[in-house]
Amino acid sequence: MLRLRTFGGLTLSRGEENLTGAVTQRRRLALLALLAVARETGLSRDKLLAWLWPDSDAERARHVLNQLLYAQRRQVGDAALFTGQKTLRLNRAVMTTDVGEFLDAMERGALEEGVGLYRGPFLDGFFLKGGVEFEQWVEAQRARFARQVLAALAALADRAAAVGAAGEVVRWRRQASELDPLDSTLALGLMRALAAAGDRPAALRHGRQHADLLQTQLGLPVDERMTQLVEELRRA
Repeated sequence: MLRLRTFGGLTLSRGEENLTGAVTQRRRLALLALLAVARETGLSRDKLLAWLWPDSDAERARHVLNQLLYAQRRQVGDAALFTGQKTLRLNRAVMTTDVGEFLDAMERGALEEGVGLYRGPFLDGFFLKGGVEFEQWVEAQRARFARQVLAALAALADRAAAVGAAGEVVRWRRQASELDPLDSTLALGLMRALAAAGDRPAALRHGRQHADLLQTQLGLPVDERMTQLVEELRRA
């Protein structure tokens, strides 16, 4: 079984082995990523051409796409890798993808499962030379998945708070803050969770670390809400 991992990078593996060589050429991997996000809906050949070969003559681009599909099937050793003719899909019986499973989990409301699949920004560090349209698509998906993860973490923290599981609240708030360390609202959420769990020193320490990060990376002063919370914790 093949596995495409898109969170925190872009890799193709079979079992425990990461594949290399022609099968992992950048445009081939980009094609797999596009189809992985599309899931069962699939993508038309015209859309794939627009994202992967926007500046090429249409006839030539179609020929190149056909060659790429043929070569990828041959390289992975399975003619059933792609399904459909005008609209292409990845065959889930041949290849699984973390992004497909993530989206499925979010739709089912299996938030913890979905959060567990998110290992970092979508296609982090991956790019196509001259692929402006593809890069714009990647940025849009990256922002969408990050929003979904943060919303899921907030919901998990709220659920934990509703049953008095202070440690779980800290866990989910910490994970959210680690995803975006410069977000003061997320930092405040973690500080409040730590304080509610009885660890005010850790809450104050996180506040100091966040303030230092804002100053060193963005040259920004600390959020006024955080200043107020720090004063409250110190008085307490």
